[in-house]
Amino acid sequence: MKVLEVWQRWCRRFPKSGELAIAPRGTTAPESLPARWQTYCQRLMAYEGWPWLIPFLISGATLMTATAWLLVLPPLPDCRHPGLIMSDGDRLYCADQAALHGNLPSLAHAIETVSQWPEDHPLFPQAKRRVDEWSAALLVIARQQLSQGNIDLATLLLKKIPTMAAGYSQAQELLTATNAGEGGNLLATAEAALRQQDWGLALLQVKLMNQLGTDYWREQAQKLLVRISQEQDAWVQLVQARDLAAWLTANELAEAVMLALKIPPQAVVYSQAQADIRRWIPEVFTYAEERLAAGDREGALALIEKIAPALDVSYHNRPIVILGQAKALAAKGTVLGYWEAIARGQQIPSTDPFYGAAQTYLKTWQQQLRNQQHLQWASWLASSRLRWGYALAIAQARQVPLGQPERGQAQGLIALWQRDLRTIDEQPLLHGAIALAQQKEYRAALTVLNHFPPNAVLARVVANYRDDWQAKLEEIEDRPILDRAIRLAQQGKLEEAIQTAEQIGRDRALYREALNKIWQWDYELSLRQRQQVPPPTPWWESAPPAPKRPFERAAEPESISPATPTPEVTTPAPTPAASSTSTPTPETTIAPASPSPTPEATAVPMPIPVQPPLAEPAPTATP
Repeated sequence: MKVLEVWQRWCRRFPKSGELAIAPRGTTAPESLPARWQTYCQRLMAYEGWPWLIPFLISGATLMTATAWLLVLPPLPDCRHPGLIMSDGDRLYCADQAALHGNLPSLAHAIETVSQWPEDHPLFPQAKRRVDEWSAALLVIARQQLSQGNIDLATLLLKKIPTMAAGYSQAQELLTATNAGEGGNLLATAEAALRQQDWGLALLQVKLMNQLGTDYWREQAQKLLVRISQEQDAWVQLVQARDLAAWLTANELAEAVMLALKIPPQAVVYSQAQADIRRWIPEVFTYAEERLAAGDREGALALIEKIAPALDVSYHNRPIVILGQAKALAAKGTVLGYWEAIARGQQIPSTDPFYGAAQTYLKTWQQQLRNQQHLQWASWLASSRLRWGYALAIAQARQVPLGQPERGQAQGLIALWQRDLRTIDEQPLLHGAIALAQQKEYRAALTVLNHFPPNAVLARVVANYRDDWQAKLEEIEDRPILDRAIRLAQQGKLEEAIQTAEQIGRDRALYREALNKIWQWDYELSLRQRQQVPPPTPWWESAPPAPKRPFERAAEPESISPATPTPEVTTPAPTPAASSTSTPTPETTIAPASPSPTPEATAVPMPIPVQPPLAEPAPTATP
């Protein structure tokens, strides 16, 4: 009703249509609303059934609100503060978020909650897929915890994997192997074997643990194998120490004490080694007192110095022990060691027999402390890699006096830093040459490299750059010559190409390439010359030789007369083909075929008298 009253009161602010009709002609409605709106409002007020429009307006507003709720996404659930009333979808969403962030308690609780849903649950397919993923994550985390030795946590995580998960069988297998069953028994047996030094039985347990087929027990087997090796080394050290102590001499006892002291605390024989050390130390002190009584202070002090790290607090009030420990600390050669040695040496009272020796050692240690301080300060300055740092470092190192043990180390550092200084001086020149070479100015770069002395620190680097740039410069100079030779060869002028390529010397960078081209062109030129020469006549196409006449003696080559021969003995000049096919020897000369006789020459034959052969030795047939 209040709404209707407000509506009527608001509409009465406007004049009615009758008032507008009797209003003067120049009068108009207020300028705040148009006249049309006033008309609609007056008609609505005059309509008697207008209250029925209110339900339709309420229905439209409800429809618009419902549409907005359907189109706008609902707010996400607050997983950090879960309420008592939460839908299964919200629980599934929160569990998924917990799995993404690695929250193990929430993840395990989500798996436990979702795994209880029946198969006809609307969200069961999604829950099954999520449970498989979460179970795989739990399985990976459980394996990591097993590798780190957290068996309880790994067992708890494996038990959270439900039966509906795909990795349930793997979890059960790993859970069975992780339990203190077969693997635990093997590990306990190996521990007992280690305490009894039964290495064979312990190694057998390692082999059996590897056969269990799980990553956890394989890792445990590897750790056990390393421990067996350590226990064997500790036992060997203890046996060696006992063998040395069996000699019952001062030096061997001191060495036995120090060897047994190296046995690690986690070893099984550590307690035995400590008991042996406590038994051997008084014997060493007995030998030290005997040497001291004999006037051998240095021998007694050297003996105590050997076993100084093994002495407990009960021996620290003895001056000989104090000085021995100080000498052992100073032997480290460090600044901290010298400081502690000086502090201990100053504790010896002036009434003690070792006071004089302690004062001598104190002077030596103080000087060595100053030397170490100089070297340490010099090394810190040189670490700046700057010129002024190297200069100050060299000055500090030179303060180590001659005759000191640290003098050799100081000289070595000075030589190294001077080399670094020379490198700093030579680097700008080398960088300038490299900058020129990058601009293809190889000749100028080589000129810069010539300013380096032969004994330069960067001599090897300079030599490498020089060879490289010299080769590139020669290639730039000789490449036009070789290209010109290649163009001539392409034009068929092989001889000119060879002559052009031969201009590249042996010591040039392109000599090998030019030589290969020369060999190629020489071969092509020889092929061309062979094609221009006519082929020789085969031997089967040459004229056959004439048969030898009876009773005709072959003329010796040296008896042939230059006179004009008769027609019967006139022979034509042999052809190259004939001469190449058969070369007569003086003993078996075959007369060539005579030319065809003319009628005049055959009309009256003239007999040729045959002379008997002279007595000559039988000719030897030429093979």
